[in-house]
Amino acid sequence: MRVRYAARARNDIEEIYSYIAKENPHAAKRVKAAILATIKLAASRPYTGIKNARATELRSCLVFRYPYRIHYLVRGQDMLILHIRHGARQPLKTP
Repeated sequence: MRVRYAARARNDIEEIYSYIAKENPHAAKRVKAAILATIKLAASRPYTGIKNARATELRSCLVFRYPYRIHYLVRGQDMLILHIRHGARQPLKTP
């Protein structure tokens, strides 16, 4: 499975890293590594992610040890990472 990133997802990863790195650069590296490792694991079994009740094509998985959720789509042989969001944040509003 080929992993692709939406621009928003790339920005999310960098924003998460930058925010944590202000206080603890080592922790920021660990969180970023955990996010990327979770994406790699999810790509090996993309259909195990939790389906979204409103948008059934959308799936998500939790990052091990950290409160982040990765939202993605599976399209053929591609896994498109759409968004990475902290679990304490309010859910996105969908029209």
